[in-house]
Amino acid sequence: MAVMANSYQQYIRHDVMMATPMELVVMLYTGCIKRLRLGQIALEKNDFETANAHLQRAQDIVVELIMGLDLNYDIARDLLKIYEFVHRQIVSANAAKDAAIIPPVIEIMSTLREAWVQVQKENKTVVHFDYTDESE
Repeated sequence: MAVMANSYQQYIRHDVMMATPMELVVMLYTGCIKRLRLGQIALEKNDFETANAHLQRAQDIVVELIMGLDLNYDIARDLLKIYEFVHRQIVSANAAKDAAIIPPVIEIMSTLREAWVQVQKENKTVVHFDYTDESE
């Protein structure tokens, strides 16, 4: 079993190392949503230790998303407000042991994830030209 876990970790590490910045953002959203769902399930089962672990991981992911923002742009400042709200809601759900707080947070993060997936798809179809080479 340990060999499988180690292989899985190597696979994930490889995916992260090879990912584009946009793919990394989508991975963070996916991970956050997964941890929120697992935290919600654990809260519903009154498994507070497991819920705490999952919700703290979700909080860590949101902090990572915040740290990746370039606040020189309006969209980044808008995302910051959303991320701060999401973070507060996760903390509240964890502190109050209230699973009902989590579904709206999952909805927010899922909507943002889908927007990033769409941007990623559109970005892959755009042809980028490098006009810096003047030798032609």
